[in-house]
Amino acid sequence: MLGIDIGVSAIKLAVMRRQRRGWALQACAVQPLPCSMPGRCGLDSEIVRDALRSSVADLPVRVRDATVAVASADAITRTISLEAGLGDQDLENRMAVEAGQHLPFALSEASMDFCRLPDHGRACRPDQDALLVACRRTEVMRRVALLEQCDLRAVVVDLDALALSRVVGDAGPDTVQVVLDLGACGFRLHAFAQGRLLYSRTHQAGVSSLAGPAALSSQVAEPAPVSGLVQEIRRAIQLFLISTACEQEVIIKLAGGQAVLPGLTDGISTACGRPVSRVQMLPDLTVHARVRQAFWQASVPRLSLACALAMRCR
Repeated sequence: MLGIDIGVSAIKLAVMRRQRRGWALQACAVQPLPCSMPGRCGLDSEIVRDALRSSVADLPVRVRDATVAVASADAITRTISLEAGLGDQDLENRMAVEAGQHLPFALSEASMDFCRLPDHGRACRPDQDALLVACRRTEVMRRVALLEQCDLRAVVVDLDALALSRVVGDAGPDTVQVVLDLGACGFRLHAFAQGRLLYSRTHQAGVSSLAGPAALSSQVAEPAPVSGLVQEIRRAIQLFLISTACEQEVIIKLAGGQAVLPGLTDGISTACGRPVSRVQMLPDLTVHARVRQAFWQASVPRLSLACALAMRCR
């Protein structure tokens, strides 16, 4: 499966294959977008289409099935409590009714999906929780159309936050994992606990303006002042803690192209008083010999979403 992460300054690709014991990375690539200003290359632009087509053609393996993501800012997620014991069809009908009450647009304009959430030892509860995810159908169709124009088949259109949960894993019942997906023009904060998405918010603080032009390099970033970005992240963490009344232990993980900025990990840890690390791939992941190890090791945080999307293998 090919995972495609389309950012504002680059397209990231990863090809993953499920093995008997874990996952195998078959190929990966980062294709910078030749835009004069980050964020000006939309999904519908020829620049993005041509860059995606070129980068897929340059992969050392041929693949047609692909997974792409809708940004959390363009979707609505709700945890819905329903009576326990509902069958699949009854659950689907109930979720459609619930969606009509929560969506700010007509149900006929929506693409939605849902899943049962794990109970974690609370099997005797008289109710069950299900996660509802919905967005405007146009957001899905734009991504499907882009892939079709590049001779790819969109097998899954995922949500970026839920995809990232597959690579960060579960830290235990008393720990909340905060994942900061740091892009060129802002960052997304996602919080997970026991396999559930607790919180997701997009912050528009521009990494490019706060960390300097070096942050947009397709290579490992040169030293740049990150104090402004650290303060934006500290405020975002505080907003999450206050709005959710979180009392559990919190650990912070950095993903995205700007996670490698020098001094950023230590700066966030000092400002927030929490342990901070970069996202690492699952321990059972094997990397094919054709993948350059130096490039892979330097690009793990940047490729984390693309890898997570590629893990939607059927």
